Amino acid sequence: MKRVILAVMLCFMSITAHAEEKLPRVYGATFPSSFALYVFNPDLLAGWNGILRDYEKKYIPEKYQKLPVLGGWYGKGMIPDREILLKSHLDMAFLLSGDRARGDAIITSLRQLNIPLVVMPNVTLEDNISMFRNLGKTFNMPDRGNALGGYGEDALKKVGGMLKNLPEKKRVRVYMAQDVDGLTTTCDGSTRSKAIRLAGGSNVHQCPHEMRESIMKISFEQIMNYDPDVIIINHPTFQARFSADSRWKVLRAVREGRVYFVPHEPFSWLDRPASFMRFIGIQWLAVKLHPDLCPIDLPEETDRFLRLFFRLDLSGEQIKTILKQ
Repeated sequence: MKRVILAVMLCFMSITAHAEEKLPRVYGATFPSSFALYVFNPDLLAGWNGILRDYEKKYIPEKYQKLPVLGGWYGKGMIPDREILLKSHLDMAFLLSGDRARGDAIITSLRQLNIPLVVMPNVTLEDNISMFRNLGKTFNMPDRGNALGGYGEDALKKVGGMLKNLPEKKRVRVYMAQDVDGLTTTCDGSTRSKAIRLAGGSNVHQCPHEMRESIMKISFEQIMNYDPDVIIINHPTFQARFSADSRWKVLRAVREGRVYFVPHEPFSWLDRPASFMRFIGIQWLAVKLHPDLCPIDLPEETDRFLRLFFRLDLSGEQIKTILKQ
């Protein structure tokens, strides 16, 4: 399907012209949208899509923890309450759209509420780079937008440069374990698994083209057939349960100590949701898959990322804890 998502900048030219005025209350329609608004400028964010997890709250000042829960479009059919949105006196809505059909439905719903809307694509990491720069233009904060977008651009160039001569046959075969039992995964070639390829891996799970963007439930026997080189675990609950499930010990990745828990603080570094956090996530994964080719100082890079995006000044021990999750 041809990927064409137009950025719709409606009704808010005055934001650029009058930056000194009070910031608008902006509703992020999805988790990636709200997370992007928060790191760009938390004072823009009108509310969260869901209740913040305890581990997320550790990195978010109390002022922003207290923002109302407005709901959003996420998961399997979750949608916000129309009345809550209408009562929230929103100045604007912001949508990062990764799926055209779903995005069109969200756009239709928000337009019915007469909420001015900005839409930007959220398919590739390049989209996230452009997104921050466009937010900078929209809200007359170009320095902030360029700083965040520039970091993403540098991260892609750095990892790409380190892996530019990697032969296809040297790509590491990766299984991404999702959900509480690890038996849900993403398809090779999907938007969700792009980070694996960028980091020098290949997703072991192949799907028919028409199902490529689906989240797939598979059997443990199928994972045994794949016998991946590396397993990356992307769900905090399964991270806690994994070592107690003896079935997984028969797999090569487990025997060779190549099971990695995806960091999920402040937000997930790779997926669920797929967001700008992949700027640091692909660097982390590249080091895990190809430590000989990617000599990135992860504690130092994590500190740099969190200072820039989240305005956090963490201790070395706090950063080590994030990386060891």
